[in-house]
Amino acid sequence: MIDDQNEVVFCKKPPAEVEIVTLGDFTNALVEGCKQVICSFAKTSDNKDVYAFNLYTDEHKFICVYMNTLSYFENTLAKYQDRYENYYEQHEIQSLKYNSGDFDLQFGQDHMGEYGRYVTQFETIAYCASDIDKEHAEQAMEGVPVVAFEAGIIEDGYYVCAIEAMQRLVNEDAFNSLDKTDNFIAYASTGEDGLDYDIVMRKTIDANLYYLVFPEMKESDEKFDEAINESKHLTVSDAISYWTDIIHNNNSLEPSFTYIKPTMEIFVQLERFGSELAQECLDKLTELPSLENLDNADYEKIGFYIEALYFCGSFTPEQMKQCVQIEQRFLEGDDILIECANELKAIVSG
Repeated sequence: MIDDQNEVVFCKKPPAEVEIVTLGDFTNALVEGCKQVICSFAKTSDNKDVYAFNLYTDEHKFICVYMNTLSYFENTLAKYQDRYENYYEQHEIQSLKYNSGDFDLQFGQDHMGEYGRYVTQFETIAYCASDIDKEHAEQAMEGVPVVAFEAGIIEDGYYVCAIEAMQRLVNEDAFNSLDKTDNFIAYASTGEDGLDYDIVMRKTIDANLYYLVFPEMKESDEKFDEAINESKHLTVSDAISYWTDIIHNNNSLEPSFTYIKPTMEIFVQLERFGSELAQECLDKLTELPSLENLDNADYEKIGFYIEALYFCGSFTPEQMKQCVQIEQRFLEGDDILIECANELKAIVSG
């Protein structure tokens, strides 16, 4: 909750007279704010050959709209080609074309009409909320309460709001006033390329159009499907080795472009092993000969084994005990291992 002095507090029950913004309310504000951006831009002379509309959110709780036209892109490309020879290569051109950070058209809350205030309030609350301990945060405000946001929005729910907002805009044909290219795409994004290209962008882009615009992703998908087929007959031990090699050694699964499948999809492929997967990962963590002089590959594999535990289902009593033993051992290690220990503790507690 935020007051008229921009003080932010966490409260379980806001005052009755305070406006409460739910996930649905925030989604609607993003929809209507984007419509304001579209309507205003459609009236300008720049409204020609629009090829991308992006509702961008990121881990820093920043929200804005990016758009670009072919004319602006061609100007940007010319500047890059004047400075860098590699921007004559097709994959670099493609990457630049859809890199929202290089889009010339950016619209913030000031362009969203009356709905922009929700984005402003969200960003202010989110910025201050990172310093609030919710376990001991119940306190009175000095100023006059203005608005309260559901905590889920501030944490990670805003990503869902952005995706749902874009889905509504597409379904409502909200982009009809734009002079669009034949391959115009509208999508949400998070700033994480792997997540965006493999999951988020596909929520609002038709599959055929997606592969037409991003042909390298079709190649990536085909390679991933091949990798799945090759792993189906493997034992749990061999499957873990197979997938860790793919992730950590950058082998043939990585496409010619720059994006790979999110790791979560790989864990889903391992989920079928259930308790066997848990035992294999716990044994590998137990068998670490030393916690000293670990290199990046060691830390990455430790992280992989721990993450895989979330996909194993329920632990047996013996596995729970083994997990606690590993946690206690990791607490004697460096900061990274202590973080791993805390994660193992959360797994056991959950």
